[in-house]
Amino acid sequence: MEIRPILEKYKLRSLIRELRSYHGLKLHRVPHITLVYNFAPKVKDYRIIQTVADIGKSYDSEQFQFFYDGIEIRKGGRGYVVALRIIPSEGLRSFRDEVYKALKPVIVERPDVGKYNENLWFHAALSFRSHKNPEEVVPRELLTKLNNFLFKGTAMRITLLRKGKIRYEYDTLTGKILNRSEALSKEELRTTYLEYRKRMLRLSLSRVELDNIWLTADHHFGHENIIKYSARPFTKVKEMDEFLEERWNELVSPNDKVFILGDFSFSNPENYLGRLKGKKTLIQGNHDPPGIGPESLEISYGKVKFVLSHYPLNVAEWNVHGHVHNNKLKEYPFFDRQTKKINVGVDLTKFYPVNLRWIIDLVESGNSYLFMP
Repeated sequence: MEIRPILEKYKLRSLIRELRSYHGLKLHRVPHITLVYNFAPKVKDYRIIQTVADIGKSYDSEQFQFFYDGIEIRKGGRGYVVALRIIPSEGLRSFRDEVYKALKPVIVERPDVGKYNENLWFHAALSFRSHKNPEEVVPRELLTKLNNFLFKGTAMRITLLRKGKIRYEYDTLTGKILNRSEALSKEELRTTYLEYRKRMLRLSLSRVELDNIWLTADHHFGHENIIKYSARPFTKVKEMDEFLEERWNELVSPNDKVFILGDFSFSNPENYLGRLKGKKTLIQGNHDPPGIGPESLEISYGKVKFVLSHYPLNVAEWNVHGHVHNNKLKEYPFFDRQTKKINVGVDLTKFYPVNLRWIIDLVESGNSYLFMP
């Protein structure tokens, strides 16, 4: 039984591709998080997944969250493992322990895996059963790059497999038990994503007074491939475009100023600009048509100055930027007080534009944030 990646599948496959050219490493096709290792059920498979569903219904969606946070290299009885470190929420850890305790009476564990089930190592293996120490095979620069990987995941589905094939899945967002064909259905995935957006991507508005200036970046309107590159919860580009438009117009008023910090759309930006509220100023991004706007500009709010740009800049003032999406979260989180950089790419802001008043509040708060709070 395992958590299979859904949103982040392409990102994880990209990490594995980095390791392909190094001999002696046996690579996974797609990393996954095993919750209960090899077992034979004493009861029908449906009863197993029903037990999982019954336990899962007492947990809310946020309790199924976790982080991929760098890598761990361990040596086991069958060789070395290079794995993404998983930092589970307390809820996810509790859910897993409850599931294992409930299943123990109705499964027969393979003799060599009982100890792993009792003391679960939360991880997602990139390579396994390597006879050579990966630290001697893989260049240090690549290991450092892998160790800098940080991504916030959600256990959207808990998968029961038999001989490597999906038997059933429990969808933690809809509460449904899915058979194999439903688990592989794009229509069911669309429903899962819809629930994810409703539950996980809402903004808690705590202030009544807002400034009339908004900052945002990296929409990639009309760009289908950005869905997999940035792990966005959509199955179609039209679905993404409509959601981005909805999020924008939910907050922005017609007379507000909106600074778009690059990568607005691949082509025909006017097709989208006309549907979005506010007076827009575009800054040139690497995926925008040439000449769409300046490479940077400066604005002030009281005594605080901000340099607006698409690419992150090393400047004395606060730099508001985009470009890096959610690809380098350790280096470019939403709000980094130490480097004075603010990444307003929509992948870090629940797809909302960011109000300048909120940013001023954060400047004054003394904290840093991985995503927009």
